[in-house]
Amino acid sequence: MPRAPVTRSSSSDVSEFLSKVRRRDSAGGRLIFALDATASREASWDRASALHAEMFDVAASVGGLAVQLAYYRGFREFHHSSWAQDPGALLREMTAVRCAGGMTQIARVLKHAREERDNAPVGALIFIGDA
Repeated sequence: MPRAPVTRSSSSDVSEFLSKVRRRDSAGGRLIFALDATASREASWDRASALHAEMFDVAASVGGLAVQLAYYRGFREFHHSSWAQDPGALLREMTAVRCAGGMTQIARVLKHAREERDNAPVGALIFIGDA
């Protein structure tokens, strides 16, 4: 079965998304930032972490946007941070994450997002993984 084509968000896509967030009443807005932290991503993890840190800074500049970091790795490990508006707190969470061998667990990410949405509205889920 052929794979679906991989699409990558450009910087203009991210800017457009953030512009939409700014136009809305973003007080109390929530975004889940989910990562695949399995061993297949380890080779590029340092570069990815630096890019994620930049995203956290941009998200903080929007104001009123709470971000939660979620990731899976290893054997059925799934973790998520508390909701934060401070990019420093998110960066500390991100830099503490280490890759570990394991299976893809996208279903757990989606289940978690649904549970969070059931507690309070979630405006967006961003997932970064590999093929």
